[in-house]
Amino acid sequence: MTKAWVALAVTLCAAAPTTIEAQVFLASEPSPRFLIGPLFVVANVSPGLGPVTVNLSWSLTARPGQGSADIAQDLYLLWPAEIAERTAPGPADPELVRDIEGRGFAVASSGRLMLRTRDRMQVGTAALGDPIDVTASYVSFARTGSQSGAVTFIKIPWTPRLVDPLSLVALGMPLRGLIVPKAATWIDELFWGRRYVLTTGFGDLGPPALGLFALYYERRHQIVHLAREYSLVIANFGDSDHLKLEEISPATAVRRQSRVRAGGEVVALALLPAEDITAQSLRVQFQYFGGRINWRPVIVSVILILVTNFAGVLILSKDVSRRIRRRFRARRRLAAAPGPRNGARPSRDAVGALIPAGTSYDDVVARLGRPDEERERVTPPGRRTMIYRGANGNGAGQYEVAVELHDDRVREVTCVTTR
Repeated sequence: MTKAWVALAVTLCAAAPTTIEAQVFLASEPSPRFLIGPLFVVANVSPGLGPVTVNLSWSLTARPGQGSADIAQDLYLLWPAEIAERTAPGPADPELVRDIEGRGFAVASSGRLMLRTRDRMQVGTAALGDPIDVTASYVSFARTGSQSGAVTFIKIPWTPRLVDPLSLVALGMPLRGLIVPKAATWIDELFWGRRYVLTTGFGDLGPPALGLFALYYERRHQIVHLAREYSLVIANFGDSDHLKLEEISPATAVRRQSRVRAGGEVVALALLPAEDITAQSLRVQFQYFGGRINWRPVIVSVILILVTNFAGVLILSKDVSRRIRRRFRARRRLAAAPGPRNGARPSRDAVGALIPAGTSYDDVVARLGRPDEERERVTPPGRRTMIYRGANGNGAGQYEVAVELHDDRVREVTCVTTR
């Protein structure tokens, strides 16, 4: 049933990745005899990062035993963000501006916002609704000398449309500074890219440093509470093919594909009625990416693999180059050593200098001549022994030199002396 109502209520949508705080309605008189309901807070999210238009749609519901005449009064809306631009011509209500300036706040901007009415049959469609004959005034302001950011105080004049049982009043607000990147380390951003957090809901004034608390505290007896009507907070994300929703809270929020906009994805949270100020927030952590898939983790992983492999090659190349230098030095010593003359055999001491490890078979033959005897092993293959025999120079007996070769390279030289 909840999903069916979400489909009906996804209506009033504009665009951009955002972080949105909620709002509080105030009546003109204390202890208002009416409630807000139904209420829809809708934020449309797209890959752009500009000002965000948040659409509010609501109606007023009389308390039991009260009539429409008891409701007829202006409404005020507290919103902890700055209006980026006006949506209707004309200056703001001078009394509203004087009220803010008289409290010592610095006015950042002011103007008017268009009010529309939406018939119940337009709910669930892309229709914006029809403008009505009154407009809302707003003042965005900040504490003097503070860097905490601007907030907005909005006055909504009374109109019978507010109690029309067959339609809702809609207010669109282009808001600045709602795009908040998720706090992350540089490693996270390198691997996953920049991620953002969208927070929207009802009943939140933001931190007291913003300045709305002073207005709320003075008029806290004029708060208009949420009625027992069907109310929703909706985050409508466009371009879902390039969207990654990483975290949604609370767990009661509903996520599904949009049934109104092609390529959209919807996250919705049902608002519960309360007789006090209870912040009810929908928090979505998300990321937009380019291309058919999110290539950043893949590319970063490939680069890390290549870098680590290249580092391994550099470390290994030091050992390889050391071996190659030793081989070249051995060849130079072999080339410089004098060979046998007239077929004479060198002494056993000269053999070790002439045949260093790693010398090839052809080099041994070139330096010492053909061996007196040659043995080759059948298993395992690749091994042979070259045997040279001769007499010691002092006449103290015979010697036999055995040169062991593995894969045509000298691996070991042994000498046996017979007396």
